Amino acid sequence: MSAALRLPARRRRGFTLLEMLVVIMIIGILSTFLVTNVPDFLDRANMTASEKNMQEVYAHMLSYRSDHSNSFPKDGGCKFLLRVWKDGYMEKTEKNAKRFFSPKMPYGEWVDPEVTESMDIVEYLSQDWDTIGPGYISYAGFDTGGDRDIRRQLNKNPGKTTIMADAEIFHRTAIIYLTGDGATHRLMRSEIEDRTGMDLDVDEPTIGPGSELEELATVSND
Repeated sequence: MSAALRLPARRRRGFTLLEMLVVIMIIGILSTFLVTNVPDFLDRANMTASEKNMQEVYAHMLSYRSDHSNSFPKDGGCKFLLRVWKDGYMEKTEKNAKRFFSPKMPYGEWVDPEVTESMDIVEYLSQDWDTIGPGYISYAGFDTGGDRDIRRQLNKNPGKTTIMADAEIFHRTAIIYLTGDGATHRLMRSEIEDRTGMDLDVDEPTIGPGSELEELATVSND
């Protein structure tokens, strides 16, 4: 047999101790990086998904408005958002139903477990209209609180009037909200603390009339 054919057999060997230590060190560094940054990655993903939910609901609301003299639903709070579901402007599918719940607090976590065990999300949103009350979905919807000036404000300056928002601070770094012109916004945690003097690890801003933040004064989860 020639030397050329025997050469591969002579080169067979395992890893050296030094090589194994280098690999272990690299794995350790990557693991530390991932453990440290995964929460931030998940937070950004949830915020992006929440923005998409809001934009999808708004797209169907535009269809509603085109059939109602360019007017937004007259309902307030949860029902303001769910009107497009009730009146058939959204196809009643599981995918669409999930749009009414924050990715950080989905149907199975937001709603009472006894309810989620007895009905799926489509059945839940399709219940009798009169059963819909505070906290029915995890997003807050436009609510005038009986103040007609707020409705006029929405019609006159939709880009400055919030019509949909996370009802709580679900995300680690921001509250997501949508204005009447269909634009989504991020109200950053640091800005909230600077403007209100609140410690968001202990407390959270209120929503609705009297809110510490003007962006949340025109929505409620009622």
